[in-house]
Amino acid sequence: MTSWQTTSSRWSEKANTNDHSLEVENSQPDTDSTSHNMTENPDDFPDGGLRAYLVVLGSFLGLTVVYGFLNSIGVLQLYLQKHQLSKVSTSKTSMIFAVYVLVSYTVSMLGGIAFDELGPRITLAFGTVFLFLGMFFTGNCNSLSEFLASFGIVSGIGFGICGGPLAAVISHWFLRKRSQAFALATLGDSVGGIIFPLILNKLFASVSFAWAMRIISFVFLVLLTLATLLVKGRNQEIRPKGEKSIHKPTLRQRLRTLYRKSIDFSALKEPAFFFCTLGVCFSETGLVGMATYFPSYVTAVGYSDSTANLTMTIMNCIGILGRYIPGIIADIVGPFNVMIAMMTFTCITVWIIWLLWSSYSCSLASIYVYSVIYGFFNCSVLSLAPSCIAAISQTEVFGQRYGTCYLITGIFVFGGLIAGGAIISSRTIADFRYFIIYCGALYTASVICYLINRYQQTGLRFKVKV
Repeated sequence: MTSWQTTSSRWSEKANTNDHSLEVENSQPDTDSTSHNMTENPDDFPDGGLRAYLVVLGSFLGLTVVYGFLNSIGVLQLYLQKHQLSKVSTSKTSMIFAVYVLVSYTVSMLGGIAFDELGPRITLAFGTVFLFLGMFFTGNCNSLSEFLASFGIVSGIGFGICGGPLAAVISHWFLRKRSQAFALATLGDSVGGIIFPLILNKLFASVSFAWAMRIISFVFLVLLTLATLLVKGRNQEIRPKGEKSIHKPTLRQRLRTLYRKSIDFSALKEPAFFFCTLGVCFSETGLVGMATYFPSYVTAVGYSDSTANLTMTIMNCIGILGRYIPGIIADIVGPFNVMIAMMTFTCITVWIIWLLWSSYSCSLASIYVYSVIYGFFNCSVLSLAPSCIAAISQTEVFGQRYGTCYLITGIFVFGGLIAGGAIISSRTIADFRYFIIYCGALYTASVICYLINRYQQTGLRFKVKV
């Protein structure tokens, strides 16, 4: 008997001892890798109120920086390719952003564990310092190695430390409305993706690159400081009662506990978490690759830099609806059901509109249509992924599992960005068609993983909230 089958057997034995619960929740999943939210007491979560929504606001401001800038990364890539790194090949330039993503996703593991042990404020303070310094000194970079060190590593560490707590803190305050709260917070991804390209374009045209990056770094500092002041964890309240200590541990003791903890690879033995992680890996590799190289595609088919950057702004404007509406629906029908639907439509958009229409017609209309439709469906990835992870994780270990998932995702995205840069090294239309096929394959693989995930949880039952 496999470990997964053993897991399923244990869940079946548990279910037989609680017939009343099974009758009340007829859609109860079939393995212990299903929604752990069902085993948590809703009374332990405020699920609203002024303090809870101030936390959402703080998360929103922080994610405006962390993922909002990630959605704008193509603007920076396009500028460097035409200025400081104009003599460097695309495949080599891609290393900067691949290292940045790898470091930020890998460090998010530590950010998640630090959140579980230290709470959000101390963790965010450390991340803010790294992020500010990395972005500030990126303005002084001129060579590939300098960009790798300052932006790729130092800024990547800052983004990684901040990302985990900003997402995880939502799960401390919301249970029934968790997906909606995640959706509200991750609207910051789209807002950042709207304002940062506009700010960067304006600054690149009016001041030097160095001052543009310095100004952006101070904007980041202000937003993250506000986020740090607004967020508040409930680490003691959400721990199982038997685990609450009478004496509050010192910072040194908490740091030692943090050091002893590592990523939870054992969670990958659960089918739902395993396939959820794979689904996130494939979808975010496609998302980051597209966000990085789509502006280059627009210029390759003959349009200006301003048009290329405008398409990213359009995607993120539409992404506001693409994040919030699916979040509301996810609280009703379940995050995995919504994720599968959104990723399926993303696949259709990439294969049909981008590949079959835009890459052959090269028309501006096709580019704008793709930007609108893709922006709506794909932007839900970042808002629904935390909801999916939370749905199959106990709240007190959400930060650790979030970090585990994004450690693996970072490795995927690192390789994916390098592969994407190699595919479009000649920057021809034919190269970009291969890149589109590559992105389409990633999204298709993501859909398959989420479908397997759903089957592991519910079997062939369709009218089930999962």
